[in-house]
Amino acid sequence: MLMGIGELPKVFVIFLAAFLACVISTYQGVVGVDKTLINAARVLGAKDGRIFARVVVPASTPFILVGMRVGLGSAWATLVAAELLAAQAGLGYRMQQAQLYYDLATIFVDIIAIGILGLVMDRLLLLAETKLTGWQERR
Repeated sequence: MLMGIGELPKVFVIFLAAFLACVISTYQGVVGVDKTLINAARVLGAKDGRIFARVVVPASTPFILVGMRVGLGSAWATLVAAELLAAQAGLGYRMQQAQLYYDLATIFVDIIAIGILGLVMDRLLLLAETKLTGWQERR
């Protein structure tokens, strides 16, 4: 209500959906950094900034990328919901309009498009995760 009825509230809700998942996952990654690695860097003379850049960020990268994938899913679902409720364009809006005229073909095509776009975005993040965390042991 504070932001009005334009696009800003929708963008803010989508941002919150993605941001919170990313922050929580990143926090878990930073907290879980092995203290031995930090102590080894200190013994070798590294200062706090260098430890953060060379030890904490690389060790947290898998968690950050998982948070981004979860955030992407949340943002995508929130985007479609926001379009279904109050939008003048987008796949959700098209589905809402097709519902009024019982146009099942359009609804199914939009659902498939939403699924394909979500899958492509997720696979792109998975590819980035594979490239950025190639050093990580896979199970």
